[in-house]
Amino acid sequence: MPFDINPQTFSVPTDSSRAVELTLKDWEANDKVKRLWARDASVWTSSDEGKWLGWLTIVDEQKKSIRRFPNFASEVKDAGFSHVLLLGMGGSSLCPEVLAKSFGKIAGFPELHILDSTDPAQIKSVESKIDIANTLFFVSSKSGTTLEPNIFKQYFFARAKEVVGDKVGSHFIAITDPGSKLRQEAERDGFRKIFLGVPSIGGRYSALSDFGMAPAAAMGIDVERFLDRANEIVAACGPEVGPMNNPGVLLGAVLGVAHNSGSDKITIVASPRMADLGAWLEQ
Repeated sequence: MPFDINPQTFSVPTDSSRAVELTLKDWEANDKVKRLWARDASVWTSSDEGKWLGWLTIVDEQKKSIRRFPNFASEVKDAGFSHVLLLGMGGSSLCPEVLAKSFGKIAGFPELHILDSTDPAQIKSVESKIDIANTLFFVSSKSGTTLEPNIFKQYFFARAKEVVGDKVGSHFIAITDPGSKLRQEAERDGFRKIFLGVPSIGGRYSALSDFGMAPAAAMGIDVERFLDRANEIVAACGPEVGPMNNPGVLLGAVLGVAHNSGSDKITIVASPRMADLGAWLEQ
């Protein structure tokens, strides 16, 4: 049963096509697309699902204050940093890692590196690739209490202080949720800037929030253009788009039916330029 949404095509085995069709009809009959966008938890279990859907409207929210990203990019460029090192784990580091590997070094901007492993050999390897005196460090943690980023911060803050002295704080940026322990420490240590996440967005869904877009700006990506492109799929999946023409709903229906029929594994085949996207989507 093929569903064509240019440029996407969904195909399911014949024995599952009826189940997919019934799922889509249920979504249409019960107005579930609009209910999802209205953050109606009854679309799921009527529990707390509605509290975790901030990613639905994050593009619009970011565009309200879009100038801060090019302004920050100019600040990083003018400061003459040669490297950016993001210190994080899991959802807070996966999007920047995909961006770094997909876009590479952008002319005129520092090269972005990611550290998301506490293995001593990995830490040493990453450290050997940067010039600490000319590196801008991002400490990325939603809760601000995640052990690994805090360890990274302590280590590299001490190393940077050995090299640059009392101005060490100007080499550090925090990305964290409001009121976190990391925000308090960043203010105490005189960090250059603090970017705040959105509490209603989980780490794995935080790519278009400051957790993804602040490092993107630092490495020279045109964040406004990036969000404009993201907005194309937001519109395609919007509340006024019916289930049969909505790529988000179609994909969800296919995955859900496949899972319920016992196919609980997914293989992601990405084009070479976007091969690293799979590691993020896996989460």
